[in-house]
Amino acid sequence: MKTMRQPVDDVLVVGGGPAGLAAALFLARAGLKVAVVDAGGSPLFAVPRVPNYPGRPDAPSGARLLADLARQAEAAGALIVPGYVQDVEDRGGVFVLALEEGGTRHAERLVLATGEDLRLVGILGLERRGTHVETDAGGRTSYPRVYAAGRLRGLVPEHAATSAGDGAWVATNLVSDLRGEPYRDHQEG
Repeated sequence: MKTMRQPVDDVLVVGGGPAGLAAALFLARAGLKVAVVDAGGSPLFAVPRVPNYPGRPDAPSGARLLADLARQAEAAGALIVPGYVQDVEDRGGVFVLALEEGGTRHAERLVLATGEDLRLVGILGLERRGTHVETDAGGRTSYPRVYAAGRLRGLVPEHAATSAGDGAWVATNLVSDLRGEPYRDHQEG
């Protein structure tokens, strides 16, 4: 009898706030197989108006902005998976993430964009700087193949635009690391 192997994502993003969704958008546009596990806990859901998000003069609610960011990431090829990551284990180059709702996801790399939730940071034994995860300038953590973005890094203020920018920055660095050359996500000419 054959056993079914679970598909392996190139990158799994944990967290569906602005940093995680922007990272997913850039990773998917780079042609990577990317999934976002989103527990739906972004504080942005409670914000009635976001008047300072570039390109959005309509000042949408935080919930509307998140829905639009998710739609854009999905249109680029990212998969959004509702759920809460309960545990993570590195099994010889593939991370296995157990979801609280049941089931698992497998990925070669992780982008943690979990805001102030440090649980996975502790499980993976990542180096911390106070209440944030320690990263280099490009979002690389102390654990190979694990990146961090947004408020979890403690380098950006708690604004949707700066968090999204950091997610895009970290994703760009991840793609550059994979390809061995700077990655640019635009077309010339």
